[in-house]
Amino acid sequence: MWYPVLDEERGMVMNKSQPDLVEVVAEGGCLLLLEFETGELRRLDVSSFLKRGGAYERLRDDEYLKLVRIIDGGMALGWPDGQEVYPEALFAMSERVR
Repeated sequence: MWYPVLDEERGMVMNKSQPDLVEVVAEGGCLLLLEFETGELRRLDVSSFLKRGGAYERLRDDEYLKLVRIIDGGMALGWPDGQEVYPEALFAMSERVR
């Protein structure tokens, strides 16, 4: 399945420069709270991914958003229908909480 690249994702390079995720909590309203192995907490608003359409539209549903899981050995987020968010986007598109 092909999805368009978001403007926010352009120029991001896939690498292992970001720490691994250790926990993710769906806060509702398209917001995810991310905890990394360093103890850093970041908040990610996945509403920009809705622009991709298709299966990404499901992220609008708070119950579906709660099904998020850490995948790829702590490097990414995924949902049952195949939606994924990779480390470059996790850092570049999230805001530090602490």
